Amino acid sequence: MSAADRREQILDVTHDIVDAEGFHAATPNRIAEAAGITRPVLYQLFGDIAGLFVALVDRESERAGSQFARATSQLTGNSEDDRLVSTFCGVLHAVDEHPATWRLFLFPPQGAPPRLHQRLAESEELVLQFLQQELERTLPRMPDPEYTARMVHASGRELLQRRLVDPTNATTERLVALVRHVRNGGLSTRTLPT
Repeated sequence: MSAADRREQILDVTHDIVDAEGFHAATPNRIAEAAGITRPVLYQLFGDIAGLFVALVDRESERAGSQFARATSQLTGNSEDDRLVSTFCGVLHAVDEHPATWRLFLFPPQGAPPRLHQRLAESEELVLQFLQQELERTLPRMPDPEYTARMVHASGRELLQRRLVDPTNATTERLVALVRHVRNGGLSTRTLPT
Protein backbone atom coordinates (compact mmCIF):
# COMPACT_ATOMS: atom_id res chain seq x y z
CA MET A 1 0.00 0.00 0.00
CA SER A 2 1.37 3.44 -0.90
CA ALA A 3 1.88 6.03 1.81
CA ALA A 4 -1.04 8.06 0.40
CA ASP A 5 -3.34 5.03 0.41
CA ARG A 6 -2.23 4.07 3.93
CA ARG A 7 -2.88 7.62 5.08
CA GLU A 8 -6.43 7.51 3.66
CA GLN A 9 -7.01 4.11 5.25
CA ILE A 10 -5.95 5.42 8.67
CA LEU A 11 -8.15 8.49 8.24
CA ASP A 12 -11.09 6.23 7.32
CA VAL A 13 -10.53 4.00 10.35
CA THR A 14 -10.21 7.02 12.63
CA HIS A 15 -13.35 8.57 11.19
CA ASP A 16 -15.30 5.34 11.79
CA ILE A 17 -14.25 5.31 15.45
CA VAL A 18 -14.93 9.02 15.93
CA ASP A 19 -18.32 8.73 14.22
CA ALA A 20 -19.38 5.83 16.42
CA GLU A 21 -17.90 6.86 19.77
CA GLY A 22 -16.28 10.31 19.68
CA PHE A 23 -12.71 11.56 19.49
CA HIS A 24 -11.87 10.32 22.98
CA ALA A 25 -12.30 6.72 21.78
CA ALA A 26 -9.84 7.16 18.89
CA THR A 27 -6.65 6.26 20.74
CA PRO A 28 -3.40 5.53 18.90
CA ASN A 29 -3.51 1.86 19.97
CA ARG A 30 -7.10 1.39 18.84
CA ILE A 31 -6.53 3.12 15.50
CA ALA A 32 -3.34 1.15 14.82
CA GLU A 33 -5.04 -2.14 15.68
CA ALA A 34 -8.12 -1.38 13.55
CA ALA A 35 -5.94 -0.30 10.62
CA GLY A 36 -3.64 -3.32 10.94
CA ILE A 37 -0.55 -1.17 11.43
CA THR A 38 1.89 -0.38 14.21
CA ARG A 39 1.84 2.86 16.16
CA PRO A 40 5.16 4.00 14.61
CA VAL A 41 3.49 3.95 11.17
CA LEU A 42 0.73 6.17 12.52
CA TYR A 43 3.26 8.60 13.98
CA GLN A 44 5.37 8.52 10.83
CA LEU A 45 2.38 9.60 8.71
CA PHE A 46 0.72 12.09 11.08
CA GLY A 47 3.30 13.09 13.71
CA ASP A 48 0.98 12.49 16.65
CA ILE A 49 -2.69 11.93 17.45
CA ALA A 50 -3.39 15.68 17.27
CA GLY A 51 -1.92 15.74 13.76
CA LEU A 52 -4.13 12.82 12.79
CA PHE A 53 -7.23 14.58 14.12
CA VAL A 54 -6.33 17.78 12.25
CA ALA A 55 -5.84 15.78 9.04
CA LEU A 56 -9.22 14.10 9.56
CA VAL A 57 -11.05 17.38 10.22
CA ASP A 58 -9.37 19.04 7.24
CA ARG A 59 -10.23 16.15 4.90
CA GLU A 60 -13.86 16.01 5.97
CA SER A 61 -14.16 19.80 5.90
CA GLU A 62 -12.88 19.85 2.33
CA ARG A 63 -15.29 17.06 1.40
CA ALA A 64 -18.28 18.89 2.90
CA GLY A 65 -17.11 22.19 1.42
CA SER A 66 -16.86 20.78 -2.08
CA GLN A 67 -20.29 19.19 -1.70
CA PHE A 68 -21.73 22.55 -0.61
CA ALA A 69 -20.00 24.29 -3.53
CA ARG A 70 -21.50 21.74 -5.93
CA ALA A 71 -24.93 22.27 -4.37
CA THR A 72 -24.70 26.04 -4.84
CA SER A 73 -23.57 25.76 -8.44
CA GLN A 74 -26.02 23.15 -9.74
CA LEU A 75 -29.63 24.11 -10.10
CA THR A 76 -32.26 21.43 -10.44
CA GLY A 77 -34.25 21.32 -13.67
CA ASN A 78 -37.41 22.19 -11.75
CA SER A 79 -38.60 25.73 -12.44
CA GLU A 80 -40.22 25.88 -8.98
CA ASP A 81 -36.82 25.88 -7.34
CA ASP A 82 -34.65 28.90 -6.76
CA ARG A 83 -31.03 28.72 -5.63
CA LEU A 84 -31.90 28.45 -1.94
CA VAL A 85 -34.20 25.46 -2.45
CA SER A 86 -31.81 23.88 -4.96
CA THR A 87 -28.91 24.34 -2.57
CA PHE A 88 -30.87 22.71 0.24
CA CYS A 89 -31.68 19.78 -2.08
CA GLY A 90 -28.01 19.45 -3.01
CA VAL A 91 -26.84 19.52 0.60
CA LEU A 92 -29.55 17.04 1.57
CA HIS A 93 -28.25 14.73 -1.17
CA ALA A 94 -24.70 15.16 0.17
CA VAL A 95 -25.87 14.30 3.68
CA ASP A 96 -27.42 11.10 2.35
CA GLU A 97 -24.27 10.21 0.37
CA HIS A 98 -21.79 10.92 3.19
CA PRO A 99 -23.67 10.88 6.51
CA ALA A 100 -20.52 10.40 8.62
CA THR A 101 -18.94 13.52 7.13
CA TRP A 102 -22.00 15.60 7.91
CA ARG A 103 -22.49 14.11 11.39
CA LEU A 104 -18.99 15.33 12.21
CA PHE A 105 -20.10 18.92 11.57
CA LEU A 106 -23.79 18.81 12.47
CA PHE A 107 -23.17 16.87 15.69
CA PRO A 108 -19.57 17.60 16.75
CA PRO A 109 -18.42 14.49 18.66
CA GLN A 110 -17.29 14.43 22.24
CA GLY A 111 -13.67 15.45 22.64
CA ALA A 112 -13.56 17.30 19.31
CA PRO A 113 -10.27 19.14 18.74
CA PRO A 114 -10.21 22.94 18.46
CA ARG A 115 -9.58 22.59 14.71
CA LEU A 116 -13.09 21.18 14.26
CA HIS A 117 -14.66 24.18 15.97
CA GLN A 118 -12.47 26.51 13.89
CA ARG A 119 -13.62 24.80 10.68
CA LEU A 120 -17.23 24.94 11.85
CA ALA A 121 -17.00 28.69 12.43
CA GLU A 122 -15.36 29.23 9.01
CA SER A 123 -17.95 27.18 7.17
CA GLU A 124 -20.84 28.78 9.03
CA GLU A 125 -19.57 32.20 7.98
CA LEU A 126 -19.39 31.13 4.32
CA VAL A 127 -22.90 29.65 4.42
CA LEU A 128 -24.29 32.76 6.10
CA GLN A 129 -22.68 34.96 3.41
CA PHE A 130 -24.22 32.82 0.68
CA LEU A 131 -27.66 32.92 2.32
CA GLN A 132 -27.54 36.68 2.87
CA GLN A 133 -26.47 37.33 -0.73
CA GLU A 134 -29.25 35.12 -2.07
CA LEU A 135 -31.84 36.78 0.13
CA GLU A 136 -30.67 40.25 -0.90
CA ARG A 137 -30.71 39.21 -4.56
CA THR A 138 -34.13 37.56 -4.54
CA LEU A 139 -35.86 39.72 -1.91
CA PRO A 140 -34.22 43.16 -2.18
CA ARG A 141 -36.80 44.80 0.10
CA MET A 142 -36.21 42.42 2.99
CA PRO A 143 -35.71 44.56 6.10
CA ASP A 144 -32.92 42.51 7.75
CA PRO A 145 -31.25 40.01 5.40
CA GLU A 146 -28.37 39.38 7.83
CA TYR A 147 -30.58 38.06 10.63
CA THR A 148 -32.96 36.40 8.21
CA ALA A 149 -29.95 34.48 6.84
CA ARG A 150 -29.17 33.39 10.41
CA MET A 151 -32.73 32.12 10.85
CA VAL A 152 -32.62 30.26 7.53
CA HIS A 153 -29.25 28.76 8.47
CA ALA A 154 -30.49 27.57 11.88
CA SER A 155 -33.64 26.10 10.34
CA GLY A 156 -31.71 24.35 7.58
CA ARG A 157 -29.25 22.94 10.10
CA GLU A 158 -32.12 21.59 12.18
CA LEU A 159 -33.71 19.91 9.14
CA LEU A 160 -30.41 18.29 8.14
CA GLN A 161 -29.94 17.07 11.71
CA ARG A 162 -33.45 15.58 11.62
CA ARG A 163 -32.52 13.78 8.39
CA LEU A 164 -29.49 12.20 10.07
CA VAL A 165 -31.29 11.29 13.29
CA ASP A 166 -34.69 10.22 11.98
CA PRO A 167 -34.57 9.50 8.24
CA THR A 168 -37.81 7.52 8.37
CA ASN A 169 -39.82 10.60 9.35
CA ALA A 170 -37.52 13.27 7.93
CA THR A 171 -37.78 11.99 4.38
CA THR A 172 -36.18 13.88 1.53
CA GLU A 173 -39.61 14.55 0.03
CA ARG A 174 -41.00 15.90 3.30
CA LEU A 175 -38.04 18.19 3.98
CA VAL A 176 -37.85 19.55 0.43
CA ALA A 177 -41.62 20.16 0.37
CA LEU A 178 -41.34 22.07 3.63
CA VAL A 179 -38.43 24.19 2.40
CA ARG A 180 -40.32 24.98 -0.82
CA HIS A 181 -43.44 25.87 1.14
CA VAL A 182 -41.58 28.20 3.49
CA ARG A 183 -39.57 29.73 0.61
CA ASN A 184 -42.81 30.47 -1.23
CA GLY A 185 -44.20 32.42 1.71
CA GLY A 186 -45.86 29.51 3.46
CA LEU A 187 -45.38 31.09 6.87
CA SER A 188 -46.88 34.46 6.01
CA THR A 189 -50.00 35.63 7.81
CA ARG A 190 -52.00 35.01 4.62
CA THR A 191 -51.80 31.28 5.23
CA LEU A 192 -52.60 31.36 8.92
CA PRO A 193 -56.17 30.60 10.00
CA THR A 194 -58.11 33.61 11.27
